[in-house]
Amino acid sequence: MNRSNALLLLSSACLFASTAVAEGWEIKTDLKYTDGAISDVTTYDSGSFDKRKIKQKRKTEVDTLITYTTESRVPELEYIGRVGHLFKRNKDRDLQLNQDGSLKKDKTRTEFDRITYTGLGLRYDTGRVLGADRWLLKARYDRYLHVSYGANMLHEDAKARSGDLKGYEWEIKAIGEYSTPSPALYLHPFIEYKQERLSLWHDDKRDKMQEAEMEQQYEAGLFLSWITPVDGWELTAGPFWQRELDAERAEDETDWTWDDDERWIAHLKLEYEAPISGFEMEFAVEEHLNGGDEGERRYNIELSYEF
Repeated sequence: MNRSNALLLLSSACLFASTAVAEGWEIKTDLKYTDGAISDVTTYDSGSFDKRKIKQKRKTEVDTLITYTTESRVPELEYIGRVGHLFKRNKDRDLQLNQDGSLKKDKTRTEFDRITYTGLGLRYDTGRVLGADRWLLKARYDRYLHVSYGANMLHEDAKARSGDLKGYEWEIKAIGEYSTPSPALYLHPFIEYKQERLSLWHDDKRDKMQEAEMEQQYEAGLFLSWITPVDGWELTAGPFWQRELDAERAEDETDWTWDDDERWIAHLKLEYEAPISGFEMEFAVEEHLNGGDEGERRYNIELSYEF
């Protein structure tokens, strides 16, 4: 662990020790599977067939996170220490076909990311603001202690890649809760901003520098939740808007090259809080209704236990 990471952990511990009046631990495992939309594009040069490309990404993510939460001396304000490990597996299908449909090139490969991170979070319950039962404000900053990237399981025309890099991610979110005439129904408006940045890194397989990357994401939506008659079960559904800006920058460049995409996403989530204190489960499905990844679908299972 380098000096800056050690200082981050030390300052976190000092902050918790000086402000805490209550504490609690939570371990959470988040499993996501994304079935990406298929892109099938044929291009022509001067009216004649040029090439046909078929692309699709299937992603699997396993995120294991341990948090330590302390209540501050400020009412309804909590500090959160975070340590976790994120594993990503992306199967990148990349085919190039001839005019008769036969295979010309197959660049399909499987990519792996392993990210170890630590960070700090804040959670503040504002109470009755803007006519709501409450607004919950959340913020976090995660420093990537180590990011290992590799591409293997290569098809005939794919190239191997491997390297280590650094980065960080931070997020701020506001979630409201509004009662309705029905005691079992609640409205949840929310707004969120998130940014991730990855450093330049050296590709060990090809002995070259790879571009730095940055992603900015804006989200806003309105969900309706239903507390079902069955004890412990809650169903939430609704649409949300998302704008994603991806950028790259080479070693010898100062300006970022941006790619902007905007879409609406349908969301459905089923939550279960067990009679056993501390255990919760969530199952969610999301589908992109438009935008560059129209038709993409993601499945998410989250298990957590507080102790």
